[in-house]
Amino acid sequence: MIILISMIGLNAQDIFAQTDIKKFPATSQAISIIIESDSIAVFGMFAAGEEQKETVILTHGLPGHERNLDLAQELRRSGKNVIYFNYRGAWGSQGEFLYSNCVEDVHKILDFFSSSENVIKYKIKPNAFILFGHSMGGGIALIAGATDNRVKKIAIYSPYLLDNATEAALNGSKTYFESLFMLNINFENFKSDILRNQSRFKISNFKQELAKKQLLIFDENERNKLWIEELNNVEYILMETDHSFSDKRIELIDKAKKWID
Repeated sequence: MIILISMIGLNAQDIFAQTDIKKFPATSQAISIIIESDSIAVFGMFAAGEEQKETVILTHGLPGHERNLDLAQELRRSGKNVIYFNYRGAWGSQGEFLYSNCVEDVHKILDFFSSSENVIKYKIKPNAFILFGHSMGGGIALIAGATDNRVKKIAIYSPYLLDNATEAALNGSKTYFESLFMLNINFENFKSDILRNQSRFKISNFKQELAKKQLLIFDENERNKLWIEELNNVEYILMETDHSFSDKRIELIDKAKKWID
């Protein structure tokens, strides 16, 4: 009798969905991924249900205080898997923190969750990945996602690009970089890596590839407007707030979720 009452108002599809969620509930898992002998800290937030799902990969900024886990929880509730990870040399992940390593790490994360074993294990929908990046992670998401056919959508906010950083400007930030205890960083190596790869990582180089993706870009001012307007197939949203959208989190999450869906 109790079972009959609890199902009043539910159709067959609703009942099946409830059964599926109970049998395959949402989970959170700490995962260690090896990249060139370095162990990378990964946190997987997997949505309920037996079906394979679109998977959102979060790329954090420098050093990565904002993790966007509030967005991750909302996306999981809406049926998306979400992967948070720390680049090599950041927040306990082994290895050296270099910009080129950060870009490569995104590809390695995609490799891991695209393997036939992990597609089944974590219920990943193949070739349906979404990158969501903040600040420096926004630039990394654009660069890494542009040339990876497994990535269909890229959303970023408050993007901070390093492809125009001068040696003088980087030298002026040396004290700040060396104060970041959560980064395993040799400043001279970090600076040299950026200067050596600037032409390689210019967003303008990827305009053709990015035109094939769906792009969403939020910003707190117009400092990035010129290069953003050169991209095709992009929705560009300005909000008056700070670099982490501290007082606009609900609006950010709502717009990002609707766009991703």
